[in-house]
Amino acid sequence: MELRPQFESFLRDIRPSERNKEEWKRGSNTLRARLLADEDLSPLITNTFLQGSVRRSTAVRPTGGKRSDVDVVIVTTIDHKKEKPADAMARFEPFLERYYKGKWEKQDRSFGIEMSYVDLDLVVTALPVESKTSRDFLENLYRSQAVATDQSIEERSDWVLNKSWDPYQSNSLATLLEEESSNWRKDPLMLPDRPIKEWGPTHPLAQIDWAAAKNRRCNGHYINVVRSIKWWRHVHADELPKYPKGYPLEHMIGYVLPDGITCVADGVVKALEGIRDKFSDDVAAGRVPFLPDHGVPSHDVLKRLTVDDFVAFHKEVSKASELARSAFDEVDKNASGELWRELLGSSFPLPGPGGGDRSRGFSTPTAAATPKQTDRFA
Repeated sequence: MELRPQFESFLRDIRPSERNKEEWKRGSNTLRARLLADEDLSPLITNTFLQGSVRRSTAVRPTGGKRSDVDVVIVTTIDHKKEKPADAMARFEPFLERYYKGKWEKQDRSFGIEMSYVDLDLVVTALPVESKTSRDFLENLYRSQAVATDQSIEERSDWVLNKSWDPYQSNSLATLLEEESSNWRKDPLMLPDRPIKEWGPTHPLAQIDWAAAKNRRCNGHYINVVRSIKWWRHVHADELPKYPKGYPLEHMIGYVLPDGITCVADGVVKALEGIRDKFSDDVAAGRVPFLPDHGVPSHDVLKRLTVDDFVAFHKEVSKASELARSAFDEVDKNASGELWRELLGSSFPLPGPGGGDRSRGFSTPTAAATPKQTDRFA
């Protein structure tokens, strides 16, 4: 059974809480404001924006005493062809010492900032020097409110990367998509990599854009399918290899999940079966599949995954897919609930005496009817 009421309750429990959201917004917005006000750094900064699972609405609530975490990207005008990665990152160290002394550390491609209530990753990037579109177009796009917003794609289903997108009003998605130039996708940002002493392409906005479009094609269910399977991974961590997790797992789900899913339960079943079926040949051949990144297709999202971990992961996904299919096909609500709980853990509530899926027939309205809006995303 779909058990929609139970899935709604389950998802409320595993989503980041309102307090979690307030914490990462407070921490990231304070950091961003300080950067833009800094006398030395602000002339270099085109804009800052959020990336990662909180921005894509695929994060689950922190567990085990962990804090919320969020990535803040700085888009600069640093000439990556003239400046070494280490020198570019060193520009930001006096700022970090001034505001986050004793709380920050260097990482290979970013700075980690550990606060009492949130963990921040500060990612320094540079606009491409030779772009396939005009430099003015890119700078204007990255200065837009569509880039700067801290609203997630769950909070704003009408979000697209478009200079005309307005966070303070309802947007006509069709018009925005019509006006949208796709050229920005050809121009990834450049990211300093200290260990190899080179700059490389990165395109976090393309990942956000892809997730937002996929979520709309999946009737708003895609992000909750990702959350559900991330939670499955958390519940069954002892049986699973350490990797894949995080974004690589999210990317795999998006890769196999068909458009048009009708509910979260349907999506969970199809995602698990999709991973099982699409990658069975790779497992048989003893290899890890190549999954191109949405922003930089030459990048393999699963590059760091070992064959042993992938085979072990695929084995557990195959078991989970059978359990999910049994739960979905079960016609008895109590038996179905027990199977879903076995898959997703104790956060999944069992149906009560009147629980389970509601009848498709007539039900007494709980509130007065309101006129249907003509704008789908109003």
